[in-house]
Amino acid sequence: MVNKGLVLLLCLLWSIVSVGQNDNSVQQQQMIEQRIEAIVENLDEGVELDYTTLFDELSFRLDNPLDLNKANEQELRQLYMLSDLQILGLFNHLKEFGDLEDIHELQAIKGWDMVTIYFVLPFVRVGTGLEAEKWTLKGLTEEGTHDLFIRYTRVLEEQRGFSAISPEELAENPNQRYLGSPDKLYTRYRFRYRNNLSIGLTAEKDAGEEFFAGTQKQGFDFYSAHVYYEDNGWLRKVALGDYQAQFGQGLTLWSGLAFGKSPFLTTAKRNAIGIRPYTAVDENLFFRGGAVTLGKGKTELTLLYSQKDIDANIIANDTTDSEVLLTVSSFQLSGFHRTENELFDRDAIGEKHIGGNLAYKSRRFSIGATAVASEWDADVERNLQLYNQFEFNQSQNFVGGVDYNFILRNMNFFGETSVSQNGGMATVNGLLMALDKRLSMAIVQRKFDRDFQNTYASAFAERSRPNNESGVYVGIEFSPVRKWQFTGYVDQFKFPWLSFLADAPTTGHEYLMQLTHKPSRGSEFYIRWRKRQKNRNTTVVEAPIDFPVQWSQENFRAHAAYKVHPNLTFKTRVEWTRYQLDGGERENGFLLYQDLVFKKIGTPINFTLRYALFDTDSYNSRIYAYENDVLYFFSIPAYNNSGSRFFVVSKIHLAKGVDLWLRYARWMYLDTTQINSGLNEIQGNTKSEVRVQLRLRF
Repeated sequence: MVNKGLVLLLCLLWSIVSVGQNDNSVQQQQMIEQRIEAIVENLDEGVELDYTTLFDELSFRLDNPLDLNKANEQELRQLYMLSDLQILGLFNHLKEFGDLEDIHELQAIKGWDMVTIYFVLPFVRVGTGLEAEKWTLKGLTEEGTHDLFIRYTRVLEEQRGFSAISPEELAENPNQRYLGSPDKLYTRYRFRYRNNLSIGLTAEKDAGEEFFAGTQKQGFDFYSAHVYYEDNGWLRKVALGDYQAQFGQGLTLWSGLAFGKSPFLTTAKRNAIGIRPYTAVDENLFFRGGAVTLGKGKTELTLLYSQKDIDANIIANDTTDSEVLLTVSSFQLSGFHRTENELFDRDAIGEKHIGGNLAYKSRRFSIGATAVASEWDADVERNLQLYNQFEFNQSQNFVGGVDYNFILRNMNFFGETSVSQNGGMATVNGLLMALDKRLSMAIVQRKFDRDFQNTYASAFAERSRPNNESGVYVGIEFSPVRKWQFTGYVDQFKFPWLSFLADAPTTGHEYLMQLTHKPSRGSEFYIRWRKRQKNRNTTVVEAPIDFPVQWSQENFRAHAAYKVHPNLTFKTRVEWTRYQLDGGERENGFLLYQDLVFKKIGTPINFTLRYALFDTDSYNSRIYAYENDVLYFFSIPAYNNSGSRFFVVSKIHLAKGVDLWLRYARWMYLDTTQINSGLNEIQGNTKSEVRVQLRLRF
């Protein structure tokens, strides 16, 4: 491990002396990569999110930069990079000095430091300042873009679920094999005209699911479609089909992607976007039906309705003379339908939501009220234990809340308070302050009752669900000199009631410090330290009772992105982590990777490759790292055990509007002869995956 550290140290020293000018494409990739990686680092174990929406918005703005002279508040918020103070600073600058004539004027806007400008620059432009033309049928046909994606993915090694089995054994144990092929298929069509109109269809088949056969005679296992309209008149938004809904700070109603704690201060606050089309492939956490936003002046009214079938684990099925009564023990969120058991849970019950939001919005002040009534056509009877006895366990629910946001000089106050049908309350309140052009601060306080119940909530919190938690977060961003930035936060929290694997009330805290240096556009070097401490039940077998003990985890990271040639960029990272439970033996993890990114303007082929070495003592010391992939796809594996990993992804421009991506990735383990478990088990120490994607744009 020492030798690996010396190799990395030499790479980092080289990066400092070899940074140079960089093209926008590499810089743009870094923007998306950092934000996604920041989300993953704070996920609970087993929690997965779909980042397609983030890719959609940022990739759209790469191709269609936002004109800052014409942009509205929602468009600026959808960049996921600007605070409300910075957005107000832009509007005040435009009001006082008129339209921007040059992109360099951004340095004169109050609250816009060089780091902010660096991040936002690839996604914005400065136009003529003329009013945007009203869209017409001619403009629709001439400016609208059609995108068609076709993607194929497969693990090359044989997994147990796809291995040969005798008909007699399969008949006796039908869930011992997957019903379909190991191929994963995805296709998506989307028509988009500016930010005004979107029409799309998405279809997906997971590995192991049948395709135009057996139980899937309709082809793909999952279909999603939408029609979405947006304008600035009285009819502001219309969503038909599948859509997302986000209001307030995520306590009352929020579906889709949400940021948590990260080195970026702006992620401490939710920036709700109302209703938006759904383009991802999570098969459960979205709305299907219709929604509309009406507006007059500064007042907006959103009404929504959703009805769809969802996966659930059925534990009883009673039939009376008039109806069938279902009882379910849990909602299934995996989206997999590969075996008879999984198919039995598919679309098991119906889910209905009716709700709305009424809001008053101005540039300095907004207030809104959100309410949603939910109903399931089954009795929910979870196998509740002492620690989770207050979780939702009914067939209907109602949640109502009030949110606010206002700006006073250099301070942005925001928050939301919600109440669920059973009387459980949750509140989150925060403050963003621009103390100086070089110094900003965020403070967020939250308090969630143990019995607050909401299946569509995603608030700023330590855990994925906003209940049984209280805490205070304080974060800062400080740029003492040009091209240098220090970011950090402290988060103190407690869980007043019992938790999973903690048979008593517990407390915890988290610290993060990061120093970033951007010597030139597109080049970056940062070092980071992060520490988390929580409590969980002791693992001592001889203990007469389970009692919580403290565990801690520390991460150290050094990362550099630098240019060694006009067409060649290197990315180097070393990261090590150590985990310790109740003063016991430390479990260490180490990761070293080197990326090579080749991009040359005018060349039809570009590629990225990585070689990584890793060594972890246990799953507790695993390390996550973002990997480049085909467009609109994301790969963030956990590096665990000991071995190496290699991947290469190439984009080939075949013709105008026709692009092909090829990706190959391979795990090579040193300390195991079996990978994964259950039906995904692979006998051997290697796991390889190929992915091919074709994009047609016209």
